[in-house]
Amino acid sequence: MSIARSTETNVTCAECGDTLLDERAELGYDYCTKPDCQAKRHRGLTITAIGVNKSADSFIVADEDEIRRRAETGEFAKKDTNLGIGYRAIGPRPAAQPTPQPRRPVASVRRPPARRTWSPEQEKIVRLYHDMGLRPAQIVERAGRNTPRLGITAALVTKILSSNPAR
Repeated sequence: MSIARSTETNVTCAECGDTLLDERAELGYDYCTKPDCQAKRHRGLTITAIGVNKSADSFIVADEDEIRRRAETGEFAKKDTNLGIGYRAIGPRPAAQPTPQPRRPVASVRRPPARRTWSPEQEKIVRLYHDMGLRPAQIVERAGRNTPRLGITAALVTKILSSNPAR
């Protein structure tokens, strides 16, 4: 592989030896625009289409090494979109585990906090929909459509939203 040679202000083509245009040399090219030199030296960009479910393809303009590196890091892998719950549970549904409450001194006048009667999955869905800006009635409707096995009711939504968030 030969390197472009420079004489005073003239730069010559690395393939055929002809003088390059100053403009082309300033851009960093070391070959001229003749078809034979272009065929040997030109390296174009690679356009890759990434298929996306239920959407138009995404197109990436990059060299093959960059696309391979990005694919290996998992950038183009399928993303987890199931809201973080076991949508299709296998076997019977586990009973909700009550969260242990710290013991308070006997001299305390306050009423003990109400025991949580909902599962972490129910709370997660209710808080997710609430953070999306849905009202309690809308939360019940959407949860009934998307996660009917959780049995979310308006009373349960109210209890969850009026309690302190789980830590």
